[in-house]
Amino acid sequence: MHLIRRASQHSTTCWTQCVDTGLSAVQYAILVVLAEETVCDQQTLGNRAGFDKATGTYLIDRMSKSGLLNVETDAANRRRKQVSMTAAGQEMLSRMIEQAKSAEKMLAAALDEQDIADLKRMLSKLSKLQEPDNDATTDSR
Repeated sequence: MHLIRRASQHSTTCWTQCVDTGLSAVQYAILVVLAEETVCDQQTLGNRAGFDKATGTYLIDRMSKSGLLNVETDAANRRRKQVSMTAAGQEMLSRMIEQAKSAEKMLAAALDEQDIADLKRMLSKLSKLQEPDNDATTDSR
């Protein structure tokens, strides 16, 4: 757990040194998902961008008030919110793409291509974004 915490701190440091927009990595992820999906309900957006309901409500409200997102009630299900990116959100995403890539390069500077592939695979497993390998054996030691 200590190493994951340290890696998280390093990730945050890289983000703040490279990204000058004031948006967090999660807010950037929201913009990326909406660039792919165009319109997305809040629950799906949370699943894709990796945040829980309480965090999502706060972030989406904040980004909406900043003019980056548009939130509308789904006419078919009034309990569901449909989220889309505004033109200002698209401009912000365009501005952030190279900065986010720079943060990722800084974070992975000490890693080679195989290390990066292994890290992505392992982090996906830890975050339950991918199933463990079918042929992986369980060691009970």
